[in-house]
Amino acid sequence: MTQKGFFIGLGLILLASVTWGQGPEIDSLKTALDASRKDTARVNLLLALSTRVFRFRPDEAIAYSREAIELSKELEFRKGEAYALKNIGLAYYIKGDYTEVLNFWKQSLAIFKSIDDQLGVSNLLSNLGAVYFNQGDDPKALEFYLESLRVSEKLGNKLRIATALTNIGAVYFNNPVNYDKAQDYYLRAVHISEETGDVDAIGTSLVNLGEIYAEKGQPDSALYYFQRSLKAFDDSSYTFSYALNNIGKVYASRGDYQEALKYHTQAFEAAQKVEAKREMAQSLIGLGNANLKLEKPKTGPGAFPQAISYFKRAFQEAQAGNLKHEIQKAAKGLYEVYKARQNFQEALKYHETYESVKDGLVNEEKIKSIALLGAEYEFEKEKQQLEYELDARLRRQRATQLAIVAGLVVALIFILVLAQYYRLKRIRSAEKFEAQRQLIMQDKLASLGQITAGIAHEIKNPLNFVTNFAEGSVDLGNELLEIITENEDKLPPDQITLLKELTEDIRQNAQDIRENGIRADRVVKRMMEQARGDKGAPQKVDLNTLIEENIHLAYHGYRANAPGFDVAIKRNYAAGLPPVEAIPQDLGRVVLNLFNNACYALNEKKEELGQGFHPSVSISTEVHNGQAVIRLRDNGPGIPPKVRENIFQPFFTTKPIGSGNTGLGLSISHDLIVIGHQGELEVESQEGEYTEFIIRLPVERRPSAGGAGS
Repeated sequence: MTQKGFFIGLGLILLASVTWGQGPEIDSLKTALDASRKDTARVNLLLALSTRVFRFRPDEAIAYSREAIELSKELEFRKGEAYALKNIGLAYYIKGDYTEVLNFWKQSLAIFKSIDDQLGVSNLLSNLGAVYFNQGDDPKALEFYLESLRVSEKLGNKLRIATALTNIGAVYFNNPVNYDKAQDYYLRAVHISEETGDVDAIGTSLVNLGEIYAEKGQPDSALYYFQRSLKAFDDSSYTFSYALNNIGKVYASRGDYQEALKYHTQAFEAAQKVEAKREMAQSLIGLGNANLKLEKPKTGPGAFPQAISYFKRAFQEAQAGNLKHEIQKAAKGLYEVYKARQNFQEALKYHETYESVKDGLVNEEKIKSIALLGAEYEFEKEKQQLEYELDARLRRQRATQLAIVAGLVVALIFILVLAQYYRLKRIRSAEKFEAQRQLIMQDKLASLGQITAGIAHEIKNPLNFVTNFAEGSVDLGNELLEIITENEDKLPPDQITLLKELTEDIRQNAQDIRENGIRADRVVKRMMEQARGDKGAPQKVDLNTLIEENIHLAYHGYRANAPGFDVAIKRNYAAGLPPVEAIPQDLGRVVLNLFNNACYALNEKKEELGQGFHPSVSISTEVHNGQAVIRLRDNGPGIPPKVRENIFQPFFTTKPIGSGNTGLGLSISHDLIVIGHQGELEVESQEGEYTEFIIRLPVERRPSAGGAGS
């Protein structure tokens, strides 16, 4: 950088973009973006893409950032909007359009302030200072750098503090009067950077200290700091090129122009690798000056061709980036070359350019502004002590005000108590009405239970006959097979096989009738127990059988209300699962409720996605750490995190009004497992992918303080 002193606020961002610009990472981000939905995750993907491409494809970065702004506004995602505006500014910074840079960064700064993101505020203040620094407006740059330092000190962020100190030192270093003050800021920056272990910040501060010694005419000390700084940078960074240029200047000041050419050439190659136009211009100016010194003995129209070439290239790069300090130095070099060649017309042209830029960069008013701003910062700390003393006086005044406010608060509390009393009175009236409605409903349910119990009782007798006769038919079939086998020699051979097949079919049919009759008997028994309202006592239960019965009952019950709905049920029951002490009715009720909820969620997703979606539910059992574990998992729409927080709360439901849902199913299920069975009921889910309910039951129940089943 042609200015004395190297600022690092924006440099750190630009350095990162060099390493982030790899193609594979960008391709993976684009793939993720294509698959994303309109949410904050998509905003972050757009920001990541713009950050990675702005250095090489600024227009593409602007497009990504503008989309991020629109989506952030739609989502009211203010932080995303602030970073998108910041990234647009970075893209325009690369394009050299400082007017647009200032426009977007000031908008970004305003949003960071509004959401109280102090780290973002500190960063934007530093970046804005860098723009003014590049334009040669040192007072304005110093104003932003000092404000960035204040914010960073409040945050206690040492990296940002070191950055601000280095940037402030760079501004002071532009004026020889302030060399000592610049050195003080640089030393403070080195000390803090060493505490954080940030090698980039350490290296930058060492470069700046080297420049101070170079300007003071101490080349050995300058060279020492410059060479130390090289160890902190890799050859793909801006600061690596900057340090090489400074080493070249030291050798040129010693008269070793060949060595200077070597280091300026290395600096140009390093800067060109990362497209650092400012460092490229500085390298070209250094090469021009070294060639000018080497060719001094030759004068006349044909002399200095190399120097002219380097200065003109530097002048073009500086003009393209509006780099005023570099324009000034390149114009001065061309003036000296053309003057030595006795081309006075060209020499005059570049001398006028040099004076014009110089007048814009250095004047008495700017020097005074810098001094005033520096004094303002130093005075700030003294003012804090005065503010502390004033604060004590203000506290006494506040005590009087608080006494008045306390009286008003007491009156307000009295009013609120009255309002609360009348509100509770209205609530109790509503609760009384609801209790009456519940009593009526319970009476109806009791009547319905009696009817159900009667029907179940009437079904049970003929069902017993069916089961018993089926069992007898199985025995008769077995006897018939034995008789046929004993009399095979008395029967025609062609009829023996047919008789055995028919007898086996009859026996198997009777066996199937018996098994399904037993199953139906268990269902009828369950209906009678539920109708009587008898919870029953804990007993040893075969979990696999209980789950299978209730899953079968729930599935066919749901299909009766949703014709055409099918779900693939995957069973993975643990063989040899020990009996678990449980209340069958309560545990069956939990399984029924969880499976019904799964079917409801799968049906909703099926209606949304159509035939391409295949609903499935998997049920598994296992024993782990002395507990029987039941897992019921579906591939439905999943449960959002905010809903999961309240899913076991009474009356909480996401189903539409009028669907017959009270919001008590999962709450009751949770109480039945946790309180009634001393177990655990948990839920795991990923939105859009799956939901899994996990029941953990102790194989042996602990004695309850209130008696069994309490």
